[in-house]
Amino acid sequence: MKKLRCLVAKPRDLKKLVLAFVIVFVLSILLGAMTAQALIKEVSVTIDGKTFYYKTIKSTVKEVLEENGITITKDDYISPSLDSKIDENTKIVIKRAFEVKILVDDEEKVVYIPTGTVEDAIKKAGVSLGKSDKVNLPLSQILDKPTVIKITRVKEKIVVEKQNIPFSTITKTNYRMDHGKQKVVQQGQDGILEKKFKIVVEDGKEVERKLIGQRIIKSPKPRIIEVGAIRWFKTSRGEIVRYKKVYTMIATAYSLTPSDTGKSPGHPDYGRTATGHRVRQGVVAVDPRVIPLGTRLYIEGYGFATALDTGSAIKGNRIDLFVEKDAYKFGVRRVKVYVLTN
Repeated sequence: MKKLRCLVAKPRDLKKLVLAFVIVFVLSILLGAMTAQALIKEVSVTIDGKTFYYKTIKSTVKEVLEENGITITKDDYISPSLDSKIDENTKIVIKRAFEVKILVDDEEKVVYIPTGTVEDAIKKAGVSLGKSDKVNLPLSQILDKPTVIKITRVKEKIVVEKQNIPFSTITKTNYRMDHGKQKVVQQGQDGILEKKFKIVVEDGKEVERKLIGQRIIKSPKPRIIEVGAIRWFKTSRGEIVRYKKVYTMIATAYSLTPSDTGKSPGHPDYGRTATGHRVRQGVVAVDPRVIPLGTRLYIEGYGFATALDTGSAIKGNRIDLFVEKDAYKFGVRRVKVYVLTN
């Protein structure tokens, strides 16, 4: 009995025990609260220039974003990295990736970048630029929104082309062939011209062609045609007169009288022409500038003749015909003078 009384606490001791328990409990709560308060951190999250503030007890960037329902893609920019530890001074910066379309080689390539230059986007798309290729935007331009980049493939090449040089036709007069007839004495052949061009091609289409050189590989050979010039007619006596030219002239006549020649019998040049020939029927005086001396003629109303004489009054389209007598009876006439072919 004595031992049992020792085990039962006295009322005063029980109060002390309860009080101690309460104090310990309260202190535990206060300590826990203080500990929790010490673990709470405020971090800033800036997304595309807009800043948000969050309180968290999480320890990494990834956990903070997940806690606040913020998702990111593999193309987004984030700093610091997802596995970085956070503290009161942590500032999380996120730049959302935007779409960049690259039109090249008849294809549309799409990449997503949060920041960077035109050149960066092209490289990310795995596109290589040639030294002559064109881009619709400067390579150094900073991109900050959805953009379309157009790349034009530019190629230069040298092309050699051969072209025909058409032959020409040369017409020659044949005074041994009747008028209206012709013959080909040489067949024509085209030549060959080699031209060298510098060609610029953009996306498979030729946009510029520049001649940079040329040379004749084969010269053309002209076609030569002879055309007959001999005209002819038949006289009232049935004689064939072949001529190559005809003049309309003023004709007069002269004889060996001193009044016509200015010389009398006994004169050393009496009866001789300016060319030294004896005057006779068929000898005529002409202007050598019009009809060369020695030319065979047929004169309307007179007959066949040869230009062997000249006269001081015979200038231009005038002709003086020798007759044996009565030259004055001939008078002045307009006649046709035919230049014979031989």
